[in-house]
Amino acid sequence: MRYIWTRMRRKPLTSAAVLLFAAVIAAALCGLHSGTLAAQAHYSEIYQQIEIRCTVTNLAGDQSDNLSIIPWELSQFTGDWQGNPTPLMELLEDIQIKGSVNFTWNGKTYTLTGVTSLRADPRLLPENGCTIFWNEGADESMFYSSKLQCIIPQEMMKTMQEMEAYRLAEEAAEAGKEDAPVPPEDIQITTLPLELGSQFSQNPDWDSTLEIMGTYQASSETTVYCSLDTYAAVAECFGLGVMADAVSATLRNNQDLALLREAALEYFAEPDIQAAGLNAVGGYLHALDINDSQLQQAKQDLENSITVNQIAAALVFVLSAGAGAFVGFLMIRSRKREIALMRTMGASGIRIYASCAVEQMVCAILGAVLGGAYFSWQPPLQLCLFAGVYFAGLSIALWVFLRKNLLTSIKEDE
Repeated sequence: MRYIWTRMRRKPLTSAAVLLFAAVIAAALCGLHSGTLAAQAHYSEIYQQIEIRCTVTNLAGDQSDNLSIIPWELSQFTGDWQGNPTPLMELLEDIQIKGSVNFTWNGKTYTLTGVTSLRADPRLLPENGCTIFWNEGADESMFYSSKLQCIIPQEMMKTMQEMEAYRLAEEAAEAGKEDAPVPPEDIQITTLPLELGSQFSQNPDWDSTLEIMGTYQASSETTVYCSLDTYAAVAECFGLGVMADAVSATLRNNQDLALLREAALEYFAEPDIQAAGLNAVGGYLHALDINDSQLQQAKQDLENSITVNQIAAALVFVLSAGAGAFVGFLMIRSRKREIALMRTMGASGIRIYASCAVEQMVCAILGAVLGGAYFSWQPPLQLCLFAGVYFAGLSIALWVFLRKNLLTSIKEDE
């Protein structure tokens, strides 16, 4: 080591340059590896945060509402006839279902829509311009109940109040009362009678009325909203089939994406634009669109990041080999006389090669140790590979120049 140290002191700038170069390369390799690990950790972190939403659509995948989803298909999201969860239900959460049936009130056709929550129908959300005015003590929990309750459009409520005010005025006139008429807005309407168009009700106890829990103001003023259970009860009582207009859900665990696709194929097709206009394909009536585009984008970004880092690392190794060859070239040129003297004194080419190579590899290894210290010398394999590539380039340069007759080269330079 003393001999090597003495040789390094003779050419301090060259030794310092090799040491600095090795430190920079080692830091670059460790930094690239650290960046790859950070990208993988970030992907793992957001993997479970990304929401994978699946939606029942038509076979072409371009319609997700007003689908007439039959009870057999709907049961895959609500449970079998015994109330047991289906394979799909075990993989899903936040299941949103919407079903509807038409009814007549005051000579006008309305839609009774049952939903599992406000999210089941985007038209009920505040961001879409809907405002709900709940009665005292009422709130969104109405949609989770099986009670015969509903919310109605504000215009419908005004019409009901005006009709009731007119009726009260007529009764007062017939009774000869001269009391001031009651303002329509002061009249409390608490129930809504339904006329579903069926000739009879299958439940003799059904009184054809829903309790009004509030009103709403939105672009659509012909829909009465109730819970999905209420909608099902109304449809069954009047002999109507319980079908759904729209169904959507969220994958409970993103790790189960492959299982979801496999389970879904037992009941639903994959969306195919070529199936546009068809009512059934291969026994399927509807498709299940699994929206994992964000997950696929995150995966693609990770793969791109890793690819860029791999290309950068490859370029670093090529640079290391070139730098090793260049350093070997400079070393031979700067020590031609010294090497020629060693040859004259009987030193073999292997000994000369070993002394030069060990000197430079000591500088390279020290530089790699210093450069990789910040990253705890991770990954060690790439640091060792860098040293090997650098040593290979250096060896090639030394081998080429040591084959020459250095005495002749010295005379030519002179």
